[in-house]
Amino acid sequence: MATPTLARGSLQQGAGLSSQFGRKPTVLTMVIFFVVLGLGLLYTAFSLKQDMDDLGTAVLTWTPFLLLGVALLIALGFEFVNGFHDTANAVATVIYTHSLPPNFAVVWSGVFNFLGVLFSSGAVAFGIIALLPVELILQVGSSAGYAMIFALLIAAILWNLAPGGWVFPRRRHTP
Repeated sequence: MATPTLARGSLQQGAGLSSQFGRKPTVLTMVIFFVVLGLGLLYTAFSLKQDMDDLGTAVLTWTPFLLLGVALLIALGFEFVNGFHDTANAVATVIYTHSLPPNFAVVWSGVFNFLGVLFSSGAVAFGIIALLPVELILQVGSSAGYAMIFALLIAAILWNLAPGGWVFPRRRHTP
């Protein structure tokens, strides 16, 4: 008899935590978020300028840097889409078995996905780049190389967003 009471108590405690995740962020939270985001962007711009100054040569064109920035934004978009796609798969079991409340499970998954990116070796990124034929990239100009990277990332985003019916259509059985 002690086990059901313990389980019921832990579920009630978890329900209290999940109600806190449903709140909207305060103005202070939003200000802190945008200040940290702005500082990160300023640090990135400062580091890029400092690296360019260390080269000692004049920059002839900014096009490669612009394309690299677009590639970075598309890669971040892929990470976002892949993150919520993987989170849905990762938390389905713990939500279905009522091990964790849904809101808490999603936040828990997000924290550990972030830690995984933070401490990863980059093997997945190198694996994605390995899909591109190296000899083809070396023989073509940088614009074709960027086009291949853009096509690869956009295809991966579309694959993650495509519902199962697009890839494997179900047959409808009519009596």
